Amino acid sequence: MLKKTIGAALLAALPLMAQNSAEIDLNSDDIEIAGKYELGQSFDYDGRSSRNYLHAAYLYSGESHTRGKNLVEFGYLATGTLGDFTRLRFGIGIKAALAEDYVAIPLGLTVHYRVPVEWPVSLSGEVYAAPDPLVFSDGEGYGGYRFGVESKLIPNATIYAGYRNIDLKYKDDSKNFNDGWYAGVRFHF
Repeated sequence: MLKKTIGAALLAALPLMAQNSAEIDLNSDDIEIAGKYELGQSFDYDGRSSRNYLHAAYLYSGESHTRGKNLVEFGYLATGTLGDFTRLRFGIGIKAALAEDYVAIPLGLTVHYRVPVEWPVSLSGEVYAAPDPLVFSDGEGYGGYRFGVESKLIPNATIYAGYRNIDLKYKDDSKNFNDGWYAGVRFHF
């Protein structure tokens, strides 16, 4: 069943992977497959660059304490720099999080910082939340965050490691969907 689900997620993400990036990360219990597509639009406001992305992700969490072990997310992220400080990018996003008997529309903030060293190293973090009015079906709230470090080894591949925590709040209970460290690789197209 897991192989069929992963295969279906890969096929569904092919349009995203063909334009920008595809990634896979895992630990001893979990696997995440994601794709990101950079939209062809870029806006300049007061000399600051911006980028806009569509993204999709599938997370199988063997350690999930919720009703299901599968989480699918689709979203939009707008990022930009502050003035001449191009090493730091902030983002504002929205996504749909779908699990068994659970639908949420969390809003989020992201940050990505390129460390000023010879080797290409970056630090990143994100936080997403959805209060009760943005959660449907049997859900009542959503909270999630992740942070990590990454290094672009070659122009078309990045390795990374990080920590992820996702809580799905149901009407009858609050459950931790995923909580743990992971490592992965991202391919750029």
